[in-house]
Amino acid sequence: MRLNEFDSSSEDEEVGEDQLTPLNISWLPLSIVECSQFLGICGLPGCRFKDIRRSLERDVEEMQNQGVQEVFVFCTRGELSKYRVPSLLEAYRQRGFTIHHWPFPDGDAPELEQCCQILEELQFNLETNRRTVIHCCLSAASALSNDDGE
Repeated sequence: MRLNEFDSSSEDEEVGEDQLTPLNISWLPLSIVECSQFLGICGLPGCRFKDIRRSLERDVEEMQNQGVQEVFVFCTRGELSKYRVPSLLEAYRQRGFTIHHWPFPDGDAPELEQCCQILEELQFNLETNRRTVIHCCLSAASALSNDDGE
């Protein structure tokens, strides 16, 4: 393996609008748990890593256009820097999103107590009809086939 294979700092040039990777929010129906709401899952907005080149401003605007009100962020601050979005939480604040920052390393699962708190907050948001998105670092949503949700 080459030393720079996972280096996020290579190829930092600006890309044109037509070369940006679009943000895809998959809206999952929660009817299986007797909830009429949908839960959004997406990759990291503004991510610039390897072949992924997103615009933070454009992605946050897309989230706002889709009516997102609450965002659960599972990335650590170190991961936000690694994927070149150290100001993501501030961008969310500026757009008026309610932020639920529950960091744990990518590929890991939260501790049981943390998991219970996350689920309580998610349940409250869904019961109060708050349009909610969750994301970690890279595109967890890419494995989902439901692109348009509703």
